[in-house]
Amino acid sequence: MLKRKQSAQKQEKDWFYFSSALTVTLVSDYIALRLLYRIEPLTTATVVLSKALDVAEKSLKLFVTVSSKTPTALSSARSDYGHNIERLRAAAAGYAPMFDEDLIKAFARDLNDRSGKLYQQVRYGSEETTEGFEANLATIVPVIDRIFVQSVLRLPVEERKLLFFVSPLKHLVRCSHFDQTQNRELVLDALRWQNAEFPAFEALCEQLDAEHETLIRQLEAAPVAAEPMHNPRLERTGG
Repeated sequence: MLKRKQSAQKQEKDWFYFSSALTVTLVSDYIALRLLYRIEPLTTATVVLSKALDVAEKSLKLFVTVSSKTPTALSSARSDYGHNIERLRAAAAGYAPMFDEDLIKAFARDLNDRSGKLYQQVRYGSEETTEGFEANLATIVPVIDRIFVQSVLRLPVEERKLLFFVSPLKHLVRCSHFDQTQNRELVLDALRWQNAEFPAFEALCEQLDAEHETLIRQLEAAPVAAEPMHNPRLERTGG
């Protein structure tokens, strides 16, 4: 069953703590989005769209949080942005101009309030000030693919390495012995299907492993420091 372990008082999360946890939920959401979109996009259309909004919001929050390195990441993400994807997009564009691309701006245009009115309409089917909406998954999902992959690729190099070297998605792509995927080929097919952005993510995963292997070889080749010689005259036998 689901249980909550409660702390006695509120605990602020800095950018690394917040981003480390967010990375895990983000890649899980992205896999779920891609699986549903590949296997059953019609009867699960509203869930796919809801997941698309989740992935966009979390991708941009991850990118902005790591880029800004705010010490109050959790409260800032809630108070400064909430579900306002357009505001997150604008903040991300301050670090990487590609988030100002027309398609990304068009996607985020109506997702421009902190409470997420359209987000609530999509998730629950109704919202007080929203009469309805229209969406085309065939045009939205490629935008989400781009937001997700570019949010990862454009992270600062060392921080990206820390967050994604141990990512479940990287383990899946590289067939790591840490991978726990039960249907790896099915998931990989879903991630790659009609996804022009994913090869760049796969290349990043390969690069991370290559850099790690190079580092291991360098450490193995490094000379071992000699142990200090034993000098009995330096020993003290009494108090």
